[in-house]
Amino acid sequence: MDSIKPTLYGTDWCPKTTGFKNYFQLIGIRYDYYNVEKDPEAEQAVKDMNGGKIKFPMVVVGEKKLKNPSIQDLNIALNSYGLLSQQTE
Repeated sequence: MDSIKPTLYGTDWCPKTTGFKNYFQLIGIRYDYYNVEKDPEAEQAVKDMNGGKIKFPMVVVGEKKLKNPSIQDLNIALNSYGLLSQQTE
């Protein structure tokens, strides 16, 4: 499972994007981050996941694509891949 690394798509000005970045750092999970306003490929990836619309933040964990998830939803996805040793409520 070490090959699974969450991917976060968002923007630097979005408080939820910042919250997810901080959360990943707090729980010690390495992740990839793509700013949809600065990276055309990231923008297209988000459009592909959202039926042509830009909606963020998006978090992809393995096969799971989470549109603006709650922390609980994110924890469930992380835990399903063994990335979260202790689920937070």
